[in-house]
Amino acid sequence: MRHAESDSEALQERLAAFAPRVYGLLIRLIGRRDVAEDLTQETLLRAFRGLKTYRPEGKFRAWLFRIATNAARDWVRRQGRETVLSLESRRGGLPPDRGAAATPDAGLARRERTARLEAALARLPQPDREVILLRFYGELAFKEIAEATGEPLGTVLARAHRALKKLGDLIPEEEL
Repeated sequence: MRHAESDSEALQERLAAFAPRVYGLLIRLIGRRDVAEDLTQETLLRAFRGLKTYRPEGKFRAWLFRIATNAARDWVRRQGRETVLSLESRRGGLPPDRGAAATPDAGLARRERTARLEAALARLPQPDREVILLRFYGELAFKEIAEATGEPLGTVLARAHRALKKLGDLIPEEEL
């Protein structure tokens, strides 16, 4: 019994350590802080309750991000429409980057680049946006993304290629 309690505590600590990354992924997928907070809690609860579905040969992070991605998809389906909001309609926007700008001008330039990127990401279809966010924000390998999304590796690679090409068309290199 004591062993089960320590396993439970270790899992709670591991989930708590991943909570900020899960929240960051969800806010980028959904675009609303209030919903991302709720979905983060839902994800952590689902993970805790569903630990028996975790296969140790897989990556814990990919498994957890799959739960988060599925929670976001479920929320979108419940809304009955595309829920990615334009930057103008977001309440509070995305969390600030962790790196602080050296000058006010540098901070403004960074925020403008971030706004352009967010606007371009919002124009991608949801499955393509998920792949890009899991790759660059979640720092998952393509194989892990395939595991997290439940898609074949070839589909993930095709989505990433298509999404990056579209982002390149939407944001000229000199603007980044």
